[in-house]
Amino acid sequence: MNSATDESLSLVLIGGSSGSFVIFEEIIKLLKNPISSAVIFVLHRGRYSSSVLPDLFKTKTDVHMSEPHHLDPITANSIYFALPDYHLLVGADHRFYYDHTEPDFFSRPSIDATFISAALSGIPVKAAMLFSGSSQDGAEGLKLLAEKGFRTYVQNPEFAEFPRMPEEALSKYRQHNLLERDNFYKTISDLLS
Repeated sequence: MNSATDESLSLVLIGGSSGSFVIFEEIIKLLKNPISSAVIFVLHRGRYSSSVLPDLFKTKTDVHMSEPHHLDPITANSIYFALPDYHLLVGADHRFYYDHTEPDFFSRPSIDATFISAALSGIPVKAAMLFSGSSQDGAEGLKLLAEKGFRTYVQNPEFAEFPRMPEEALSKYRQHNLLERDNFYKTISDLLS
């Protein structure tokens, strides 16, 4: 396991809201131990959500999963989920930080908060992806990641259950790579390998 100061750490960032739960589940099935990056999922959830996502997904992969605590180290070969009602931030010291400031676009956790903090952390981002959702959260963070030279991907809004989130991302930055229906999971699998 990598230490919190391991310079080889890289991140895969995945955000979504309404219509993304099944996509998240399918992506987790693609992850086989060991994986070279830390994979961070941010899913909009209600503040009183009692679901523990690692428990829901525990039969889908053999990769370690957790909802990290404040100041936990970020390590490769791990899957992380943002807790409900807190913004999950990525620190330059390779640790997680929780923030309880105002919701972004009525959401806490905010995809933007995680994506922007990761973009500013100095940790390499192998890929960042944004999927179905009914708000514009994630668009600014994904744009910043793209402007910093990281590979960014957006679900084609034409087949998103809730197209607003990918549409907003594309309206702010047209150069995101589109994840198309016909090779959707194949493309994601290649990015994760």
